[in-house]
Amino acid sequence: MVPFDPALVAWIERDHCLHHPEEAADLAFVFGNRVAAGAMARAAASLFFRGLVPRILVSGGATPGGAGTEAEEIAGRLAALGVPSSALLLEHAAIHTGENVTLSLPILERAGLLGARRVVCIGLFCTGRRYAMTLHRHWPMPEKRCLSVEYGPVRRGTWHLHPAARERVLGEVAKVPRYLAAGFIAEWP
Repeated sequence: MVPFDPALVAWIERDHCLHHPEEAADLAFVFGNRVAAGAMARAAASLFFRGLVPRILVSGGATPGGAGTEAEEIAGRLAALGVPSSALLLEHAAIHTGENVTLSLPILERAGLLGARRVVCIGLFCTGRRYAMTLHRHWPMPEKRCLSVEYGPVRRGTWHLHPAARERVLGEVAKVPRYLAAGFIAEWP
């Protein structure tokens, strides 16, 4: 494997693999997947039990290789950790990140949360910027923060040493300019 430039690794981790300091927010928005469902549930539950978020929205539809929806799987893990169902909002139809947001907005409106001032995006380590930019495209008002979770070899500081992890992270970085050009996401600080 060709050595990876440390400056490039640092840039990608700083600008794309976002992980902000944990702060109080009106909502945790969990972008569903099956790869890191347990880690995402633990991250959201930790925020909830420390009083940093009062509500958790989990978005994700059915995917190959799993029973039920991503939202159901993550919600089941949250329940097993002790998060009450009254704190959860579930969106069960999204099949991509844009739908995670657009299909969740009516749910948030019914829950009276469209006026949220700060939202924490919880998702995979390598997709933080894209999650926040997607959320910003469709729901610009709230301040966005990212809480990333690591999985398998996709870990801060070492992902570039593993071919599959390197491919995953570089693939996510490459999506940002394409998605901006297509209008799927919006510039976000």
